[in-house]
Amino acid sequence: MRRPRSIILLIVWFLWATGKDLDGLARFGTTADYYIFASVGAAWAYFAFAGVVFLFNAAAVFYLFRPQLVGYGVLLGALAAGIAQNLVTTLLAVRDIQGVREAYEIGRELRGLPVRQEAMDMIFKPSALWLAAGLAVLVYVALALLVRRNRSHFVGPAAYAAEA
Repeated sequence: MRRPRSIILLIVWFLWATGKDLDGLARFGTTADYYIFASVGAAWAYFAFAGVVFLFNAAAVFYLFRPQLVGYGVLLGALAAGIAQNLVTTLLAVRDIQGVREAYEIGRELRGLPVRQEAMDMIFKPSALWLAAGLAVLVYVALALLVRRNRSHFVGPAAYAAEA
């Protein structure tokens, strides 16, 4: 059974997202996102958000390989959860840009990556953070449109075979 390229793209996206989420949960101490939540006394919220998004993304991968009607909603839910996490994190980050910048620099140093101050100056200002969040939302919306276009993929193997 041959999969359409758009389904392959979704599989790649959700596999990548699931791996990124798992890495963020396992190595939370090196992420700026964890600092953002911890700085407002809500480290638990980081794990709640990241855990929910991880589970949604992992379920999305499952339903991309084993299409079922519920999978369509799961993929849209995964994208909505990703948008929510991104917007909440950005909102909190804008409240403490200097602290987020320091956490980001420490995280890069812990991973052996360089820290360029001129790049940090460009990245860590409210307009840049909101621009990045807006671009991420656009990516999520584009993926949601791709999921919508492929909704017939989730009605079952018989319909999927008819698509090919």
